[in-house]
Amino acid sequence: MMDSWVAIDFETANGSRASACSVALVRVSGGEEKETFATLIRPPEGHDRFEARNTAVHGIRESDVRRAPTWRQVWSRMADFIGDSPLIAHNAAFDTSVIRGANGATGIPNPTLRYACTLVLARQTWDLGSYTLPRVARAAGIAFGDHHRAEADARAAAGVLLAQQRTHGVDTVDDLLRSASVSWGRIHSRGFDGCRRC
Repeated sequence: MMDSWVAIDFETANGSRASACSVALVRVSGGEEKETFATLIRPPEGHDRFEARNTAVHGIRESDVRRAPTWRQVWSRMADFIGDSPLIAHNAAFDTSVIRGANGATGIPNPTLRYACTLVLARQTWDLGSYTLPRVARAAGIAFGDHHRAEADARAAAGVLLAQQRTHGVDTVDDLLRSASVSWGRIHSRGFDGCRRC
């Protein structure tokens, strides 16, 4: 069966994990990028304040999202895009907490999905002084600019995962996790289980 998964990255308006203001999804199947989805998001009410420190990181302002779709609208499209595929993210604990936070803020039940973290996997793959996405991307041989732009970060995470598969000599995420002694993370109706070393 062909290995297929979706890399994801969020940016947030403030310190609340519910304050999603941008997301990108990159579908990879058989080792190749197949399609993408990216959009700005109007954060849920009560979580829609834009803090200067967040804007300084990603450049998104309140005026940029005024006409953007709401989280409910975006989540509906995301859920269709993701389907039954597992998610991949660099520091997946953050990105999956945004899903749980924004859904919780808008009364949407937790989805049921699996995820893997390229940050956790990087620590089991390369000996680096730092495991930030730009540093890991360099170790993986990926040309990477526009850090903290959701689409660029999601593409970089996808490239890192593919490089990790090559380094471990495997073709699937399941085999990569086994080789690196890392467990799948999961979101479920009762909460979540983190992606971590076994």
